[in-house]
Amino acid sequence: MRTKTLNNAKFIIEVESNKNTKEIKTVSIFDNRSQEYLTDEYINERNIKHFLDINDLKETLNWNLNGDSSKYQFKWGQSGKNISEGLAYVFE
Repeated sequence: MRTKTLNNAKFIIEVESNKNTKEIKTVSIFDNRSQEYLTDEYINERNIKHFLDINDLKETLNWNLNGDSSKYQFKWGQSGKNISEGLAYVFE
């Protein structure tokens, strides 16, 4: 998918996955509409901090952020010895 299309995302979510525990957690959520990061309080209230797996990540983010799951995108980025980083894109 082209970067221009990904820039049209409603939210851009940075996540980390621990290779040992397999836990996926939210690092940050950027609201592309207001150009601001969502607070940790908001993330915790919406229950979008921890995920069981990639499918849970997709379903939970789209449900709790009112996204269109058919347009959802996810890309793994950097990977270290114990942590992998990824970006999820939620669209309207």
